[in-house]
Amino acid sequence: MPMQLVKKQTFGDMTAFWYESNGKIAFAMVPAGMEKQMKPHREFLDADTPALRGFVKALNMKIPAYDVGNAIQFKIAGDAWQNGFSAGCSMLNSESVKLLRNYELLPLEDGVKLVMSDERGLELVQTVRHSDGDSYVRIATSITNRGTAPVDLEYLASFSLGMLSPFQTDDGCEAYEVLRWRSNWSNEGRLEQRPAEELGLEMSWSGYGLRSLRFGEQGSMPVREFFPQAGLIDRKAGVVWGAALDVFGSWEMEISRNRDFFCLSGGLVDREFGQWKKTLRPGETLHAPAAAVTCAAGGAEALQNRLTRFGEGAVPASEEDLPILFNDWCTTWGKPYLENLLPVAERLQNRGIRYFVLDAGWFGKGLGGVGDWEPSPEKYPGGFRNFMDLLREKGFIPGIWFEFEVATGNSVFYREHPEMLLHLDGRILRSGERAFLDFRNPAVTAHLTDKVIRFLKENGIGYMKVDYNAPTGFGCDGAESPSEALRQHMECVEAFFRTIRRELPDLVLEICSSGGHRLSPAWMRLASMGSFSDAHEGVEIPLIAANTAGLIPMRNNQIWAVLHAEDDENRFCYLLSSAFFGRLCISGDIIHLTEQQLRWMDRACELYRKAVPVLKRGENHLIRRTGLSYTHPSGSQIFTRTGDGRMLVIVHTFADTPENLSLPLDGEWSLEDSFAPSGVSFRAGTSLDVGHLSDFQGMVFLLKRK
Repeated sequence: MPMQLVKKQTFGDMTAFWYESNGKIAFAMVPAGMEKQMKPHREFLDADTPALRGFVKALNMKIPAYDVGNAIQFKIAGDAWQNGFSAGCSMLNSESVKLLRNYELLPLEDGVKLVMSDERGLELVQTVRHSDGDSYVRIATSITNRGTAPVDLEYLASFSLGMLSPFQTDDGCEAYEVLRWRSNWSNEGRLEQRPAEELGLEMSWSGYGLRSLRFGEQGSMPVREFFPQAGLIDRKAGVVWGAALDVFGSWEMEISRNRDFFCLSGGLVDREFGQWKKTLRPGETLHAPAAAVTCAAGGAEALQNRLTRFGEGAVPASEEDLPILFNDWCTTWGKPYLENLLPVAERLQNRGIRYFVLDAGWFGKGLGGVGDWEPSPEKYPGGFRNFMDLLREKGFIPGIWFEFEVATGNSVFYREHPEMLLHLDGRILRSGERAFLDFRNPAVTAHLTDKVIRFLKENGIGYMKVDYNAPTGFGCDGAESPSEALRQHMECVEAFFRTIRRELPDLVLEICSSGGHRLSPAWMRLASMGSFSDAHEGVEIPLIAANTAGLIPMRNNQIWAVLHAEDDENRFCYLLSSAFFGRLCISGDIIHLTEQQLRWMDRACELYRKAVPVLKRGENHLIRRTGLSYTHPSGSQIFTRTGDGRMLVIVHTFADTPENLSLPLDGEWSLEDSFAPSGVSFRAGTSLDVGHLSDFQGMVFLLKRK
């Protein structure tokens, strides 16, 4: 089954190919300039091996070395799975794909459009687009039923990147590594990089038997177990491919192998993995979530530097200089009352902190009664608006915490409006003490327009932290399948957030979901910031913060520095340096800090403001020489971010640290500014050398190229 090149196009520093083979259209990419390194691939497996020679001779046949997968992947109920024991582990290359009879590759102003159809009247459209300056292509796929009968859709992928790797002429023994980023509460973004063979993705002796690694998320927290992105490295060629999904809820990724080549695909959860099915009626169209797909010379870090930009979005004018903020959670622990916070505001006044955020507990029943959203008159004498005005008079933009997608069982809303809550099997859907508002119900958005949007406007609030502390699970009632009902619900949640942005264009929006459970590109593009983690005070902060700095835009990556009066200089520097991985958020015992401790804080804030241009745009590099544990870390970590002739270097030591560290630099650099504990020595030139180190220290250096 020879492949025929039908289209080739360059997108920035990437070259894309569309190949036709046996009626399928495969999509492939390589870094621009590496096309000449693509060698002709073998057409058949080597028959002269102990495993194959008897088999081939008996059947008098040649065994194809590859089976090109289609760029568009979907499955209709009733159509067969592909061969190779795929049923139950993959819906790729089903009979639905084989039934596609026609294709067109059409030029677009910024890309290419692939159109395929079948005799049932199903039309599949996939666009590959690229904007100047982007380090990825944006792929969007849709299906339209132009026939006369409804069909049940079981699977629709956003993208399918095939022919991995075109630099190997055979099965690429020990050439491939799979990249995934695991995520758990207070342990976000840990890179898993494993050989394909170790994951069971090695080809069988005859090439038969699909190899598949399918993973993702089911529910309303898209970053609960994995970040919605994946990659594949060809170590021998030194090239990495990868993709990220633009999702608000459930998703899946799949790394599969059919004979020699790998395929990286992903999109909506399928019927097997996520219990999803949708009836597509005549004239109806369904869009899969968009995907960013890229390739580069290099490895995981090169991939991350390219994909983080997918989450960049428009921000209010107040965000242009990445201002520092204060959040009261680790100060009052759920009691953000005027009497507790006014002394804090007075202590922080004129210190260059712009946002002053009241976290959970400002509403009537403290931490209980989530869903009613009524501030207590007793907690705010003179009225809530009066407190907000006092904060503005002191130079702050006031902020507030909401968790408006849920209601707890002790709220009036929960008792009086069960019809506004999500149900599953006819019962209220609950996760712990939380139930979920059904955003498909117009009464819900009307209620929240009053309780949230009107409240923000009337009280002059310029910052909102939106938290979300429980997942829905795989689905709810109200559609052909629970997962489809949840997909529709999440579309309406997204629409309400867009209404907030439209009604309050200057509002600074922070996305939090028990820390980092919503750090997906889609959520980050809606927001100014995302909470990196709930690991607010642990020693693991710089490890997690460095992870998330490589997975979302650093301008979104909000890290807390929780300062206490009993902390020494090393502890202050450790925490404040950690916040340089993104957005600096101050909390803790502010009114009890000594003048010396406040000077340490002010010094870090001064350097932070100088580093803003590098935080906004740059390339990351991480040197991590540590043990496996995050909660009991050992060794050291050096993180660099380079951009526009400057370099930000963040150094952390853990248990059993070396006394001296040296970072080789490309050329001659000078030290522009620094923040480090007393007694630490350092100098910059063709290397950054740091000495007299001890355990659990943190420091920051701002370098300038000579």
